[in-house]
Amino acid sequence: MVIFYKALRYIVIAIICLFLAFIALLAYLFVTQANIEQVNYIEGCESDETLTVYCDFQNPEDLAVLPDDRHILVSEFGAIIPLSPVNIQGNLSLLDTTDGSKKNLKIEMSDNDWGDSKCERENMIFSPHGIDINQRVDGSYQLAIVNHMPTETIELFELREINDIWSLTWRGCVDAPANGYFNDVALKSNGSFYVSQMYDKNISLFMLAVLDNTKEDTGFVYHWTRQNGFERLNNTDGAFPNGVELSEDESNLFINYAFGNKTSKYNLMSESIEASFTMNGIPDNITIDGDYLWVGAQDHSGLDSLIYCGVFAKDVFEDPMTNQCPLPFAAYQFKQSDLSLVNSYKYSNTVMGTVTVALSVNGKLYFGTYHGDRIASVELSKE
Repeated sequence: MVIFYKALRYIVIAIICLFLAFIALLAYLFVTQANIEQVNYIEGCESDETLTVYCDFQNPEDLAVLPDDRHILVSEFGAIIPLSPVNIQGNLSLLDTTDGSKKNLKIEMSDNDWGDSKCERENMIFSPHGIDINQRVDGSYQLAIVNHMPTETIELFELREINDIWSLTWRGCVDAPANGYFNDVALKSNGSFYVSQMYDKNISLFMLAVLDNTKEDTGFVYHWTRQNGFERLNNTDGAFPNGVELSEDESNLFINYAFGNKTSKYNLMSESIEASFTMNGIPDNITIDGDYLWVGAQDHSGLDSLIYCGVFAKDVFEDPMTNQCPLPFAAYQFKQSDLSLVNSYKYSNTVMGTVTVALSVNGKLYFGTYHGDRIASVELSKE
């Protein structure tokens, strides 16, 4: 019995030490990384002189333009572990850029002939994250989404348009490898895809905060084919791989490293990083725009997200969870050839924050977010 109580005592002491270490880490990060002087909470959902907003979306984390150059497909994000105790259901919808209206998407089931035959789906419950649209070699349009519910999968759909009405037909799925935890996906015309493994799904919030500060490698990029399944790409390891996008000639893959604060160009033939651009903020998703690419970035630290828009905003400081996280954001335009910076636009104290994606459509730049109830746009001619 004495041995039992001694062991229990040591366990309690260890737990207390870990808790104190966590508090000390938060205090250190707050002093070194917090960005408190740039935060004003957002009330309501109204446009201002800078941004036009489109309301009633659930965390529009990723955006992709449809082949008609009119509609934008929206990944309405739920939540991910460990930033949330559980995954949360999301949705797929459309933004009509001609009138700013939100449209629902009809989804039909079909045979699993684009994915892995072992992957099964019994319902249309999704928790979408990163998305990509590409035209297959047979002329059909394919949509891929990173999905977190009910299990970790890549879901594959065919995009169809009849009488100006778009719908989705489910054409298969692919189960993630053991400990796989995906962020974004980039499709090839042959139906294979690249997907970023951001970090191990079993990681704790404490360790994620540590890795955000140390910038150690947490993940890499996979290539999936029906013949070989998932294969890890050499020389793609980095600190929180996030957005991925494929060049139109499918020879280069662009990769964002969120904790590494950089965007990289990866040559698929030589399996090497050819160029990188380092920024102060957190690069998230990537979109292609002709010879250029756009990167949506959070212009603040990871700790700021926890303080103002995450678990600590509610539980520690007792602030209500906002409909729209107000933190500063940026959009970067690069040349695909060498990742040289063409333009950068930075926003703070406006009607949107914490942007994850910047998408160029018909002279406007559209912004999405992982924590908010709106999409926003700005006319590039006025920037």
